[in-house]
Amino acid sequence: MNKVLYLLLTGVILLNACEKDADVKLPVVESKLVVSSFISPADTIVRVGVTISQPLYNNSNSSQYLAVENATVQINDGSNFQTLAYNSADKYYFVSTSAFPITVGSTYYLTISTPDGKNVNASTSIPSQNTTLTYTAETINNPTYGEMLAFKTQWYDTPGTEDYYRIVYYDKSVYELDTTFWQAYSNNISDKDKDGTLLQEQFEAYSYSGVDSASGELLLIHASKEYYLYHSKLLTAAYSSGPFSEPVQMYSNINGGFGVFAGFYPYKVLVTL
Repeated sequence: MNKVLYLLLTGVILLNACEKDADVKLPVVESKLVVSSFISPADTIVRVGVTISQPLYNNSNSSQYLAVENATVQINDGSNFQTLAYNSADKYYFVSTSAFPITVGSTYYLTISTPDGKNVNASTSIPSQNTTLTYTAETINNPTYGEMLAFKTQWYDTPGTEDYYRIVYYDKSVYELDTTFWQAYSNNISDKDKDGTLLQEQFEAYSYSGVDSASGELLLIHASKEYYLYHSKLLTAAYSSGPFSEPVQMYSNINGGFGVFAGFYPYKVLVTL
């Protein structure tokens, strides 16, 4: 027994003697510009958010990106150029669409530079508005979730082009004097292998409405490829939050940085049950 105890103690002493401080050189990761901008003929302004990324090994406990307030942000359509002003209260760059119109079929180019030498750029095009959306909706009793709204939506795809869509339902909830809209459902659809056909989307959604009759908004968003790819990844990330889920690498079309610059054109239908 004493011999065994002696061997165990000797092993512990030898292991402790082998310990030494690790000198690991962490990789140097440069901060990059993060851009967020979605442009549409339906909007009154072009809005561009510009922040700075935080490298993984920067010893920061913050998960928030800091706004970049001294950037030069320019947008052009190949012939017309516009430098965006900065809104210091809401921390975004903007220009009115009356001064710089966003038109269907045009391609727009975004360039951003900072005094410390960071430069990024991106481009996107504007699809036409699809106004063929129709729907039926009824209240059903789902065996698992209880009372739900069952929607059947359909619209005609534009033939001869590669098209992308996002269907979104916002429920209008009324509680006393407070009126809010909840995004009760969204999905992203491509016309791949269905070009020029009648596209359909069926779904169920919770109804958060109060004592008044339910009403909401149904949006058919005709999207650029950039818009579609970004929101598809965003939806994947939203449903990949389990303990065994792998990280989702977000889509980005910002050359030299991160984020998204995308065009879209929504068509809205009022839903009343």
